[in-house]
Amino acid sequence: MASNGDDKPACQHGEDMSGSDAASGGQSQNDDVNVDLAEKFSAFCDIKMKDHFTSKACNKLVKDCLEDHFKFKKVILTNRIDSSVFSKCKEKSKPHMIVNKGNCEKFVQFTAFEFAKLKTGDEKLSKDDPKVTEMYAKVKDKILHSTGPKIKTVKQSTTGNVQGLTDTTKYTGSHKLRFDETGKGRGKEGRSDEGKKSGYVASYKGEGTFEKDGKE
Repeated sequence: MASNGDDKPACQHGEDMSGSDAASGGQSQNDDVNVDLAEKFSAFCDIKMKDHFTSKACNKLVKDCLEDHFKFKKVILTNRIDSSVFSKCKEKSKPHMIVNKGNCEKFVQFTAFEFAKLKTGDEKLSKDDPKVTEMYAKVKDKILHSTGPKIKTVKQSTTGNVQGLTDTTKYTGSHKLRFDETGKGRGKEGRSDEGKKSGYVASYKGEGTFEKDGKE
């Protein structure tokens, strides 16, 4: 495997690593996975800019897809990939990488190269080393089989009577008026009595509330 001139790791015969797997008869272990790599990257992008893979999205992908599977002594993977991989893949003078097949493959290849160097402890490891190709297959596999960004859930505390404190049906006084029968807050309506603010003179704002004197 030789370098292709733009620091992109390539296979021993000058092929892109994404298509190399001599041991399996020329078929990569990822070729039979009907998953779009770019789609996986897009899942980590901001919902309004699904084709802009930012540093934040990069860190999230590394944490959720790779951290549990690749451990290296005293190495913060997000920092390593952000500085050594993302910086090479993003658009020039832009804070993001455009999500497409070519850029995503490039990102995986650079990541595999960095991981291979960390695993072997050899920062001068050649890009055509078989360990790089092996690592590429593993990294890509983890991303392709990921379920997207992990969403943290907050469990309700079992101490301190949290359930009682959050049960609006047990509220009394003015607090009771702030929620409807479903427990949804009434907003301003539940905090103040505005009245109708109408009447037969400008300064009178309580139409229909003036008590009659009993005379017909």
